[in-house]
Amino acid sequence: MKVNIFCCLLACTLGSNVAAGLTHEGVKEGTQIILRCPHSVEGGVRWSRESGGSRADILTAEGDKTTKHINDPQKRYSSQADGVLIVLRAAPSDSGRYFCDHEAAVELTVIPSGTTIVSVAERSSITLNCSHDVGGSAVPTWRRDSGEINEGRISVSTEDTTLRIREAEPADSGLYYCDGEPAAYLNVTKGQRSDRDHETSAATTTTTVTHQPAVTSAPSANHHLFDLGIRALVVFVCSLVLVIIYFIWRQKSKRRGTDKQLHVCDETPAGAELHVRNGAAPASTC
Repeated sequence: MKVNIFCCLLACTLGSNVAAGLTHEGVKEGTQIILRCPHSVEGGVRWSRESGGSRADILTAEGDKTTKHINDPQKRYSSQADGVLIVLRAAPSDSGRYFCDHEAAVELTVIPSGTTIVSVAERSSITLNCSHDVGGSAVPTWRRDSGEINEGRISVSTEDTTLRIREAEPADSGLYYCDGEPAAYLNVTKGQRSDRDHETSAATTTTTVTHQPAVTSAPSANHHLFDLGIRALVVFVCSLVLVIIYFIWRQKSKRRGTDKQLHVCDETPAGAELHVRNGAAPASTC
């Protein structure tokens, strides 16, 4: 019984983490970045980045004290008392998945300077062009910085070396490379497709650079409310499952006790006589 309850609680915890999802941020090269922990910070926090399948610690922040775990001669990495991670003059090498105390905080893509930025609504069709000459009718190699390319909705033209995406989804967002060179950063936003949505490769700016921090990975208020709602639903369902398991266990326990009593009665010989001692009848066991 204890094992079942433990497994259920473990599944609830994992399900809650998956439901929360992971924020994907795209910022221009040279932008100042501020990343926040997805949970409340008390005491010290450790920031790390995962890239190319390996993870490396960046720094540990505890109050006003910051301990760096990487070589940072340009002093681009720093923190504050609230545990945020600050990256000055973001470079493409800063792209990757950032963790705060081993909890995924954001999937960050730093867009190289000069890269075309394409923003479209979901369910739109989009065509991306190579940013360089790949040579005649050769079929170029396309890849994305994070995640795999869904070949079912994505096709490469053998005539003009373009990449076409049908029914684009927010999960298609990211930096696309053509033969190893940045071709375009695609930003697919949620919402209804308008009549003016057509195939396009026009660049649009997705971030505004100011003297204040330009980018923060902190989820919006709506995102927080959505996450809290999902977590509350998961906790409610898990609690309901635990209650059902408990009642089933109780019923089985009662049934085993009843069956044991009936078994004792069944073993009493049918012709057995009850003898009276001192004028009192013996109590029945059944």
